[in-house]
Amino acid sequence: MKKISYIGMVLLALVMVSCASNAGAAKAKGASYYESNAADFSTVTLSNGIPVVFKKNNSGKIYVVRMVIDGGSSVIPASKSGLEDAVLEMIQYGSEKYPYTDIQRLKFEQSFSITSSTGFDYSTYNFRCIEKYLDGVLDVFADIFLHPLFKSEDFDKLKTEYAEGIQRSLTDPSGLLALTMRKVAFEGHPYASNPSVIKESYDAITLDAIKEHYKTILNANRLKIVVVGDLAESVQNNLVEKLEASFGKIPSADFTKPKIPDLTVRGKTVYEKLEQAGDSGYAFGFYLCPERTSADYIPYALATMYIEEALFSQVREQKGAVYSAGSGIIGGEKLLGVLSVYRASKPENLQQYIYDAIDSFPDERGVAEKLDQYKNKYINALFSSAQDASGVAGNIVSSLQYYGDPTTYLHRAEKVQAVTADQVLTAYRAYLARSSINAANGKVNPIRWVVVDKDGRYTFGK
Repeated sequence: MKKISYIGMVLLALVMVSCASNAGAAKAKGASYYESNAADFSTVTLSNGIPVVFKKNNSGKIYVVRMVIDGGSSVIPASKSGLEDAVLEMIQYGSEKYPYTDIQRLKFEQSFSITSSTGFDYSTYNFRCIEKYLDGVLDVFADIFLHPLFKSEDFDKLKTEYAEGIQRSLTDPSGLLALTMRKVAFEGHPYASNPSVIKESYDAITLDAIKEHYKTILNANRLKIVVVGDLAESVQNNLVEKLEASFGKIPSADFTKPKIPDLTVRGKTVYEKLEQAGDSGYAFGFYLCPERTSADYIPYALATMYIEEALFSQVREQKGAVYSAGSGIIGGEKLLGVLSVYRASKPENLQQYIYDAIDSFPDERGVAEKLDQYKNKYINALFSSAQDASGVAGNIVSSLQYYGDPTTYLHRAEKVQAVTADQVLTAYRAYLARSSINAANGKVNPIRWVVVDKDGRYTFGK
C-alpha cells in the first residue's frame, strides 16, 4: 500500500501534462506527433457502460491498469475529509480470495504493485506488473476492489497510520504550511474537503463510514479504466473478457459529477507559529492563475520559468535570504498559482526581495532571447515524465478527466512550440506582476500569504 504523505499534499512543481516517448521515431517517419501516437489508442465499453481505454506502449513488457473513480474528495463533506482515501487503503488489506499475507507474498514473488491515490476531482486504484503475471495480478486487483474484507483489526492499523501521519504534519513546518494553505485557500469551496485524512476529520473516519462510502464507489457511472502496455490483439481481447467478467458486473446508479465553482483569493495573511521551525520561515503565497483549458495556460507556465530563475539568482544567491523559492500550482479542475518560500533566513525585506525579483521580468525582446531555452526545458520535462507505462497512463487519465479525450496530451508539445514572446509577457502581466506599472491595465493580481515560523518575524502581505 502507498505511504501517507502530508507534506506532499501541495504540488510545488508546475503541473504539466506529459507527452509520449516515441517522438523521435515519429519525426523520422515524417508523421505528426499526434498522428504517430493516436493510432495506438482504442476504446471498448463494458456491458454496464464502463469505458476501457487501451494504449499500446512499446516500453517493455510492463502493464499498467488504472481504475478511475469520478468525484474525488469534492463529493465528500469537509467534515469527512480523506474518507475516499481511507476506503481505497482499506480494500488493500485483503479480499475474500486473497488475504493480506497472500497479497504481500505475491507482490514479492511477482514484483507487482497495487496502489491508490485520491485527488480533488477523481481518485485512482492502480496496478503495475510484467506481462507474464498479468492475468493473475488482474484477478487479485479485481477481487480486492469487488470483495474487500473490511476487518476491524485492519481498520485499527489504518487509523494508527493516519494518527501518526497527522502528528508528523502538525509538527513539521512544511507539513503544517501545506495543511494551513489548503484550509485557507479552499475555504467554502468543494476543495475544502481534503483528499487526505486530517485532524478535523479523524474521528469521523469510522469503519461504518468506510463501508457506506465504498458502496457509492461501486457504481459503473463513476468508473473508467485505462490500460497501457504492449498490447497484442490476443492480449487485449483476453483483458476485455476478464474486465467484463469482473468490473462489467458492477451495477449502475445515478451520479452527477459536481460542478466546481471558480476559486477566489481574498483575505489577510495567515500566520502559524511553530517552535520546530527554528529560525527559519516557510511561506506560500497563492493567487489566481489560468485554467488548464485557457489559452494563457502554457504561456503562463513558461512565464513561471523566468520567475523561477529570478527567484534563484536574486533572492537565494544575491540576497542569501532563502534556501529555496519557487512557483507551482494547487487544485484540480480549478487551479491556484503558488509562490513558495522554504527555509527563509532573513525576515527583513523578504517579501520585497521576492516581489523585486518577479518585477525584474524581461521585456519582450528579453523574453524572446530565452524562450526557446525554456520551451525545450518544458518539453524535456514532458518527455521525461512519459518514459514508462505509468507516466503514459497518468497522462491519459488527466486528459480524460480534464479534457474529455484520452489523446489530448499528445498535442502539448506542439502547443508549447507555438507560444510567442508576446503571449508569455501578456501572461506575466495578467497573473504574476507585482507592481501596477508592470501589471495588465495597472491591476496587480492579488496574492494571499500563509506563513509558518517560530515567532512571527517573517511578515508578508503588508
